[in-house]
Amino acid sequence: MNEDQNFDLKNALRAERAQLMSSLSADTSPIGGWKVTEIYEARMRGEADPYDFEQLATQRQAARNRINVIDIELAKLDGITPTPEQLLDIAKAEKQTEITENDNSANVNSFIIGGVPMWLGFEQRSRLKASLEAIEDAGGTEMTKSFGGIEYTFSCDQWQAMINAVENYAGACQTVTEGHRQAVQALRTISDVQNYDHTTGYPPKINFDTYFSAQ
Repeated sequence: MNEDQNFDLKNALRAERAQLMSSLSADTSPIGGWKVTEIYEARMRGEADPYDFEQLATQRQAARNRINVIDIELAKLDGITPTPEQLLDIAKAEKQTEITENDNSANVNSFIIGGVPMWLGFEQRSRLKASLEAIEDAGGTEMTKSFGGIEYTFSCDQWQAMINAVENYAGACQTVTEGHRQAVQALRTISDVQNYDHTTGYPPKINFDTYFSAQ
């Protein structure tokens, strides 16, 4: 790498690092500390979390992991040889990124309804519960919702059962993901980290086309 390329790469890494640092603190960032504060304040008031804390914590940690990798890359560009411990940390950070990507993908986050794979995130489930509560308070017994351009009509009891099932599934998946994270952090060699299979152990996806008949 010539001097100009080295300079350009350093600047790109420094810009990425600055962006990541801003994402952790900026009031407009989707992973900013302001969300952590709002969750804390809601809990102090005895209210439900306004955001998915586990997902937020995972995303914030992923940003920190990337910052650590950038710091090591910058040191290498300055001619500083990373220690074996730093190289192991890089491998772990890369594996943690893979774990996050899998956890956020349809490999984990999906269920089947009407033969169609879909997913309801934390905030979508919260809105769905609010709609369901409003309909029940008004004396309604059914609710119709549109997902992906398709309308679904179920009884309020069925909607509640579906929400509960998805939340239980999401919680079980989060437990598996956290187990993978802890397992990777405990590994002591780069080869063990790189060969670690982070896709195993997740519960089977829910198929609501057969779910209620099996209850």
